[in-house]
Amino acid sequence: ALTSGFACRRVLCRAKQWYQRRVRGNMSILFLAFVIGAVSAQAGYPTITVEDQKGEKGGSISASFTLESSEIKLQQSDVHVDKASKDHKFSPVRFSVKMEGSGSKITGTITGDKLTCDDQSGYLVYYQRIPRPPAHGPPPGSFMLLIDGCPKPPRRSSGRPTFYY
Repeated sequence: ALTSGFACRRVLCRAKQWYQRRVRGNMSILFLAFVIGAVSAQAGYPTITVEDQKGEKGGSISASFTLESSEIKLQQSDVHVDKASKDHKFSPVRFSVKMEGSGSKITGTITGDKLTCDDQSGYLVYYQRIPRPPAHGPPPGSFMLLIDGCPKPPRRSSGRPTFYY
């Protein structure tokens, strides 16, 4: 029965349709898994608010930051502040970090004195683990510390100093 041209085309057509449905279904599942993974990677991560800082060589700074989340219970022990180097390495800050609160909101203060040109860099406030770098712009929770009396850091086309991330 499959020897006639019409019957062969019909079987091949059905096989092609089955294959297309199967591939489209798998692609939909893969796309859905990707979207759910992307959302779950961001879900629960707190909103971190901090601003760029300026200080004078030999002077001191005091910077405030806030972490807020309505999805997870925040703990101070999971909040970290690191300095980013030009070679994309992170190290703990030499400044004092004090925090208050828990649950849905944590506020903190970073204080430091005797600022040097070595302190001029990008810094990152993050929760639990260093987040993935964003496609554009500085990462959430990042801030620049600029020191008057030190050479200016390299700038991007946006005019904002380069964050070493």
